[in-house]
Amino acid sequence: MSGSGRKSKGRRQEPEKHANHERWVISYADLLTLLLATFVVLYASSTRSKHKEDEFAQAFIKAFHGTPPSVIITKPGASNGILEKINIPAPTDVRDKKKSNLSNNMRQQIEKEVQNLEALQLKLMSIFQPLIAQKSVAITSAPLSLTIQLDASVLFQSGQAALKPDAVALLRQVGDGLAQLPGQFKIVVQGYTDNQPISTAQFSSNWSLSAERAVTVVELFESVGVNGDALSAQGFGQFSPVADNSNAQGRAKNRRVVVVVRAAESSE
Repeated sequence: MSGSGRKSKGRRQEPEKHANHERWVISYADLLTLLLATFVVLYASSTRSKHKEDEFAQAFIKAFHGTPPSVIITKPGASNGILEKINIPAPTDVRDKKKSNLSNNMRQQIEKEVQNLEALQLKLMSIFQPLIAQKSVAITSAPLSLTIQLDASVLFQSGQAALKPDAVALLRQVGDGLAQLPGQFKIVVQGYTDNQPISTAQFSSNWSLSAERAVTVVELFESVGVNGDALSAQGFGQFSPVADNSNAQGRAKNRRVVVVVRAAESSE
């Protein structure tokens, strides 16, 4: 009896647990924290993209002008946080003025070269008008260059590098126009053939035939007053076709002489 009484006295009664009706506060606080983090991330992303725009602007300015002409400073506003751009002129330098003068000179030179090429193109269009209509001659222009493509049949007999009499008269008119160009222009005459092999006493391959035809045209241009320093000849043989060599029509297109007139590269 005495033992059971001691056990009952040593046992403590646990307090009753009450239901916690305020746990929603924890979930609500977590939700507010997530919303706050979301808005912080969105604000940071918008600010970073704004800085990226400034970096892109500086990169384009540097690409087109060498060095940025102004410094762009961004600072947050005191109240609304909008980025404000302030342009500060860069200090002037004597070297920058020289570069500006060179650029102006280069612009004027390019304008003159374009005008010269346009005048030459008009003259050649008049000279070759009947052959252009027959699609035996094509004249195309590109920035600071002019290309005249002539079918080899207009200039040479098959397998020959001697100019036809009519071709001599025609190319003399072309040479007169080329002779009027300033010295900064370069004239390259290119010879091409089809893929049919050739082996004669005069020409051992298409290489030699195409090169000899180009040299013949170059020599004629020089004889009418074109500066020899501006002239060069190239032979490509059958290795740069513009049409299919498997048929006669395509081979005829591949047998051609191309005269390329281009402005010389400037040291600037």
